[in-house]
Amino acid sequence: MYVYVQYMGSKNISITEDVYNKLIKIKKEDESFSELFLRLLNSQKSNIEDAFGAWNLTEEEKRDIWDDITKREGRKWQKSSFEE
Repeated sequence: MYVYVQYMGSKNISITEDVYNKLIKIKKEDESFSELFLRLLNSQKSNIEDAFGAWNLTEEEKRDIWDDITKREGRKWQKSSFEE
């Protein structure tokens, strides 16, 4: 009898006890932490992708948002010429 076992590398990460306790609460009983992280990452990805194009903004709303962003301290923002 032959058994094929594929070893996947592993990494250690450090998390606070508070984060660990929260993860334990959402982890399924038969789920590894790696499976939990993949599930959470996949759900996050789909939620973000679902949001693209979700807002139907008027030109005035777009202008107001852009004006607010460009007036903030810190980074210098430049409007893309992609849509022009």
